[in-house]
Amino acid sequence: MSVIKSKRSTSEMEFLANARKLEVYTLQKCVGFPKRYTFYVSQPLANSATYIYANVKRGNSIYPLNQHEVQMRRDYFLRAYAELQNMVSQIEVAQELFGIEMDTMKYWMEIIDTEMRLLKAVLKNDRARYKELP
Repeated sequence: MSVIKSKRSTSEMEFLANARKLEVYTLQKCVGFPKRYTFYVSQPLANSATYIYANVKRGNSIYPLNQHEVQMRRDYFLRAYAELQNMVSQIEVAQELFGIEMDTMKYWMEIIDTEMRLLKAVLKNDRARYKELP
């Protein structure tokens, strides 16, 4: 059954798919950078994308039964969000060094921006959802 486009909403799990999309796209782009910059630019960027996806998966794997578990879940999502902020800076440096095309930059930043928005929504939803736990 299909839903009319105007009545569609964002899936609650879209943040996982988007984090994976960011990791895959980042790895594809890092492979194209000059080899002499592997340890200075490519590897840190790839590690950031992997770290983001891993923390999003970790946070999502926690089904809180108490406030401690709620805080653990929140911490993983906040780590992923902070790493997204760091990744933006790393991509800007890569753009200055390699002259990444604007279309590529725009698409890359759209993925990051979407992930930030989705994570903020998850954090907000969790705050309301788990406030009654012991």
